[in-house]
Amino acid sequence: MSKQFYSQLFDFLNDNQIEYELDSNKIRFKQYSFSLFLVLENDTNTVAKFVDFREKEKFDHNKYLIFVWFDIWTLKKEVVISKITHLLGLSSKIHARKTKIVLIDKEKCNSFFLENHLNKPVIGYKRIGLELDGELIALGSFAKRRKFRDDTYSAELLQFATKNGHHVNGGLSKIIKGFTKIHSIQSLMTYVDLDWSEGHKFNNIGFDFISIKEDIYFNIINELRTFSEHTTSIFSLGAKKYSLKINNND
Repeated sequence: MSKQFYSQLFDFLNDNQIEYELDSNKIRFKQYSFSLFLVLENDTNTVAKFVDFREKEKFDHNKYLIFVWFDIWTLKKEVVISKITHLLGLSSKIHARKTKIVLIDKEKCNSFFLENHLNKPVIGYKRIGLELDGELIALGSFAKRRKFRDDTYSAELLQFATKNGHHVNGGLSKIIKGFTKIHSIQSLMTYVDLDWSEGHKFNNIGFDFISIKEDIYFNIINELRTFSEHTTSIFSLGAKKYSLKINNND
């Protein structure tokens, strides 16, 4: 498999007149703070090697290296292009104040995440969406709140996605507020996929960094990733754990 496997990605960049240069498996953008690494099926992949690639890209070019895996590209091509569209500032922008908060059922949640999220849908306990003119354009899935020994409550934001090709300004904050209005909590935690993000979006809306979740290994069975207890050539570089303090007086 060669980089031609990603031909639709190059077509997208060329159609939008995005300037870039190729450096082996890397796509480096001249005017943006990130680069893409195209992971090919026959590459020799190790966590240590990818960490070195990322550190070198940061040191040499001051860019965050994002890994686009061949299997995810095959299954979720539209979502990958949508995420890159957002990073390039090309998404259709919608203001959250124009949207309506709605509760979403399990079936609609599953369908939305299948179409608009890279990972397998996580349905959660409550599903808070944003609609514009009757169309679901953003969705958050939340776990049931837990009580701690100090009598405070916490919950987890399990998944969040916007409709492909769209960015909702203030959308995540509005969804979180929608959840906290019906469930009193003192904190909300979530995880940020390090393959794609440093977590700045969560920092910007008040989340605090807590810890790093180590890399995760996978096998591919019937074209889908399944967790592996052993080291494999397919992996995630882990996730950042974040927590948000909730002011229930807002």
